[in-house]
Amino acid sequence: MGSAERDKQMSIAACRCAALCPSPGLGRHDPGWTCQRARYLLPWNRVSKEGTTVAAATKKTSSTSGGPDSLAGSWQRGRGRGRGRGRGGKADRGRGGRSGSEGSRGRRRGAPARRMDADEAIERAVALATTLGGDGGGDDVDMRLVGQLLADCKDARTEAASEAAWSLYQAAVVAGTAAEFNIRQYNFALGAVQHGAAGEERVRAVWDALVTAAVPPNAVTLSQLAHGLCKGAKDVPSTLAALRECASRGAAVDAYVLNILLNACLREAAAAGPDASSDVKAVVRDAALAVWEAGKGIHNERTLTSTIKVLADAGDVDAAMRTFRAAWEDKTPLDVDALATALRIFAVTEPAAVLIGVMNMAQEQRGLEPNTMCANIVLAACSKDGEFSTALTLWRHMLERRTPPPDKASLASVILACGRAGRVDLALDAFAEGKEKGVECDTVTVNVLLEACAKSDAPPGEALGILMDAIESRIPVDALTISSLLTAYYSSQTPTSLANTPGALDQAFAIVELGRFMSVEPTPRVTNALLRVCVAAGDLPRASRTFEETVATQRDGQPSAVDERSIRVLIDGYAAAGDLAGAARVLRDAECLGVKFGDGTAAALIRACIDAGDVESATRAYESCVVHHGVGPTTRMVNALLVGLARSGSWREAIRLVSDDVIGSETCEADDETVRLFSTAFEIGGEEEQAEVAKQMGMWLTGSDDALIAHLLERDSAEES
Repeated sequence: MGSAERDKQMSIAACRCAALCPSPGLGRHDPGWTCQRARYLLPWNRVSKEGTTVAAATKKTSSTSGGPDSLAGSWQRGRGRGRGRGRGGKADRGRGGRSGSEGSRGRRRGAPARRMDADEAIERAVALATTLGGDGGGDDVDMRLVGQLLADCKDARTEAASEAAWSLYQAAVVAGTAAEFNIRQYNFALGAVQHGAAGEERVRAVWDALVTAAVPPNAVTLSQLAHGLCKGAKDVPSTLAALRECASRGAAVDAYVLNILLNACLREAAAAGPDASSDVKAVVRDAALAVWEAGKGIHNERTLTSTIKVLADAGDVDAAMRTFRAAWEDKTPLDVDALATALRIFAVTEPAAVLIGVMNMAQEQRGLEPNTMCANIVLAACSKDGEFSTALTLWRHMLERRTPPPDKASLASVILACGRAGRVDLALDAFAEGKEKGVECDTVTVNVLLEACAKSDAPPGEALGILMDAIESRIPVDALTISSLLTAYYSSQTPTSLANTPGALDQAFAIVELGRFMSVEPTPRVTNALLRVCVAAGDLPRASRTFEETVATQRDGQPSAVDERSIRVLIDGYAAAGDLAGAARVLRDAECLGVKFGDGTAAALIRACIDAGDVESATRAYESCVVHHGVGPTTRMVNALLVGLARSGSWREAIRLVSDDVIGSETCEADDETVRLFSTAFEIGGEEEQAEVAKQMGMWLTGSDDALIAHLLERDSAEES
């Protein structure tokens, strides 16, 4: 071979070696390392009998990739910006620190790496594992090729890839190739085998091998251990123990690693949801506090944010606030995301004034400029507390100084604060101010403003004007927009009776049709609002026709535009007009139309009759629901009827009701209210002795044996005295 050809082949070998060598970001880097190692690489690849490309080497030496500079055995203060991440920063650190290279052989320096897909990575890993397990074992296999394929499996992040990586790792161990692993290959193995049910056990096996080989760990080792061992809050204590052992061997724990554990807790809390058991919440809370205590002196703004989020999600708002205050005293780094999270947590129990104080302190003492999210949290707290004047002050400060700039959520919050206080005039002023300053307005803003109008004494025309402006400004409207506008028409605070307002009812129907024109089909909320307008206008026949026509014109597969509440609106309307027969007819019509209703609606009809002073109608309504409509008997229905029987002292009817529908019933169980009403019927209509027996019977019905015994002892004591 001539010298020119030999130089060309050596250049190719050097490029291949450069693709596999440690990068400056992953340890101590020797600039001459690449050229020196290239001398030992043959300028060709050998294809094994299985068809796997294997790099051959005339001389095998393991590279020395030490960990980043650190204090051995200490938890170094890293602020979450640890060394050794490779050219890709934080993202590359999580990928094992491959320094932007996929290890492509023969690839031109600087050319983009070809990312191997999961199937190819699995296929190559299995093939190489077979090669290692064949005749000759790993005599001709370079440990760096094993590491490269482990890295490819790690990047796949699937259970199948993890299985293939584990097979490859075990084959490398048996063949002796793993004995030459440096920290780079071990890190790839830790990341590759961690998925699946056996992931934790396999990660520990790789870690034990690393410890036995006395290979110094680095920052990437810590992050891979954290990912592989900590799958949930219950794994935090054991993972912390492993991280301490790793740190004792020279690696430096930083906030980035601690946040991996906290993120596992966050995922578990989110999966459990707010209705999680107290035991689950306690495990998550204790795990977060353990990480916080272990990381004293290391934490940064990210771990602070994660910790207080976990504690709040676990239901311990007090612990979250204490942790934030302690971090503030310890001068833990703080950013606006941490501040916004803290404000959101404080808002759960603290008034708006406290939130404003925290925001001001962050600005004055830490030099933080609160962002729009922080201001919106304070505005929402003002709305909740009824502090509309404070909300307006902050809103106008944001408008004038643009620090922070307001957005559509800011506008919606200040409108909501004014609307809840009944100050629709101030809400309209804020809306106009935002529009003048170019603050974006959306559907939510319009809906909040319409709700403010509905809760005030503003005339319906004011709300209608807001809708017209929204349409003119091309702001989309939805079903909530239509129902909020209709609410303004029947609001009890409207000074002029709707029945005496010419054309108001027709206007309401026109609004619903306008919604249909804009592709807003009626929902139960829209229909119920329209029915209430009809009731308020005194046009019950039109309300009934609207209900029937809405059901009859419903297309198959289309969401229903009526619900059980629609029936109640009609029942209440007829009962208020004194037409109890009409109220009862509503249930019959609903059943004929196929609209289902339950015991709540039946109880509403019974109560309506009783409120009208007609116990007989209430009894007929009860029997009709049970016998003809197949609803009940339930405790709610029985108690509703007992109210009327108690008022009239109808103790015989009360006995009959309880005997027939409560004793031995599977659907009706007596409660304290049943006992009270049952006894009252005897006290009003019967003798004292009968009332006493009724109390005993009621206690027996509720299964209150202890209460019954106590009552009898009390009576005997009173008789003796």
